[in-house]
Amino acid sequence: MQASWFQEMRSYTIALQFDPLIAKVSMKNLKPILTVKSGCAAERWGVTYWPLRKSPLSFREMAGGTDRPTPGHAALSAGTTWDGERYELNAATAYYDRPDILDAWYRMLHAATGPETLYQSPQFFRHLIDTTQGTQASYELFIIRRRVDGSIVGCVPVRTLGRDLDFRLGPLSLFKRTMRACQLLGSVPLLDPTEEGLTEFVVEQLLARYAKCEVLYMQAMPEEIGAAPPRCAGVSAYVLDGWRQCHTQPLPDSIDAYLQKFSAKKRYNLSRQIRLLTAAAGALQVLRIEQPDEVATLLDAMADTEGAVVKPRDTEALRLDNLARHGLLLSYVIRCGDEDVAFVLGSRSSSVWHIHKIVCQQKYMPLSVGTSAVHLAVLDVMANSAFQLIDYGYGTPNAEFRSTHVLKSRGHVLLHRSRSLTALLLKFHGRYNAMNEALIRYTKAARKWYVQRRQTGDKGVAKRNNAPKAP
Repeated sequence: MQASWFQEMRSYTIALQFDPLIAKVSMKNLKPILTVKSGCAAERWGVTYWPLRKSPLSFREMAGGTDRPTPGHAALSAGTTWDGERYELNAATAYYDRPDILDAWYRMLHAATGPETLYQSPQFFRHLIDTTQGTQASYELFIIRRRVDGSIVGCVPVRTLGRDLDFRLGPLSLFKRTMRACQLLGSVPLLDPTEEGLTEFVVEQLLARYAKCEVLYMQAMPEEIGAAPPRCAGVSAYVLDGWRQCHTQPLPDSIDAYLQKFSAKKRYNLSRQIRLLTAAAGALQVLRIEQPDEVATLLDAMADTEGAVVKPRDTEALRLDNLARHGLLLSYVIRCGDEDVAFVLGSRSSSVWHIHKIVCQQKYMPLSVGTSAVHLAVLDVMANSAFQLIDYGYGTPNAEFRSTHVLKSRGHVLLHRSRSLTALLLKFHGRYNAMNEALIRYTKAARKWYVQRRQTGDKGVAKRNNAPKAP
């Protein structure tokens, strides 16, 4: 009976096109208007903003209620057991937009707390489909059903790619070894946390299905979850380059609350930097890039901004245009007069704005144009959106904004077969990295000691030269 039920579900098709994913957004030409709340700093600085459209990524209401537990992100618990007869993992790429799958998918996203739910959304999956048309697909959507009743207890979008393993000498790269990886989009899989052993089942199934891949790759696994990897027979975990700090910025309820996080001196310096930039380069405009017809403005800014590394324009235009059509793009161009002085490249989910790159003109660096660009973009986002968080990814927070940032420890986690050449390679890479880091620490300490000794020697020479000479 169960087999026939699944056969029926697999052959299920929909005649009516069902597309609730992308909200229809007007493509009318925008007029520059001031949309910032009254009394905020942007009014005093005379900044021109563009109106922000409502994000189409807000989670829609589910079709009907349910008594099942609310699914979310499953912790990678250590010590649990699993029974392969309890679940079934099916590839659902061909019918990912079926109503029952979308319903479960959105329900899981609504409860998810992982750092990159953007990449687990149906919108991003559809973006992958559109950008790879005419080429061999590198993506797949898997759904996990409970065998006893056919309920969907997991949605796991993945894609295959190459992941470089870098061997460095100090700051220099000696050589790289590219591993073929199956990437779990979003890093923390969307699974029902009440299902015991479900994470282990998914890991083993994916390693079996992607036998040609050397690792399962999660690019932003939180340390509190990744520190306890799944206990699967013959599977080990490796944290590439160790746990690293990511800086995030929780957004308060108002612009005034955001500005109050800075000291009075810092607020003055930010406004002063913007005034100096305007005086040096011309009238300031903040251009929001979120629609397909605005992508050309962003590409021009990327090409004109000194220091920006731009991919082939046609390829990048296709990618950005596709992100915009699916409501995922949210970037900014900072323009002074007729010149683009900086841009902020970003994308968005329903509650998080992800910043990927901040680039500015080198000649305006003494005026702190990068800091001003981020500050102006944050003001616009706060005035016109309902984001709860800004995620800057891996890196070190700028000193200007440390008072507003919260650090999160994440890592590039690689799950691999314990008895394999990959295991030996990763073990060697870990030890080599430890030696290289020790060499870097020793070199820095020796350089610091040398500088201090030289300064002490110079002070001694100056003291002897200034000493009174005997008659």
